[in-house]
Amino acid sequence: MKRNDIENGLALLGALVVLVGVTSAASSAFAAEPPKIETTATAIHEAGEATLAPARQANNRSAAEAARAIALENLEALDIELTDRTSTLVAGNE
Repeated sequence: MKRNDIENGLALLGALVVLVGVTSAASSAFAAEPPKIETTATAIHEAGEATLAPARQANNRSAAEAARAIALENLEALDIELTDRTSTLVAGNE
């Protein structure tokens, strides 16, 4: 019986130690001063602009290259159709 009382007392002591530790950590976390909203909003805006400009240029280059490739492909297909060039597959004996 004494052993159970000792175990229960140690368990209660351990729970209290954990509770004090969690309370201390929470109070120190809430004690930190929150960041200033104006500074954070300005930094987010500036960072966004700095990353959007190169991305916009890369998208424009990719779109221009894709448009050139499509135009060349369509021009070649139109040329083949207008000159009535077709290929015929001839099966051979192998």
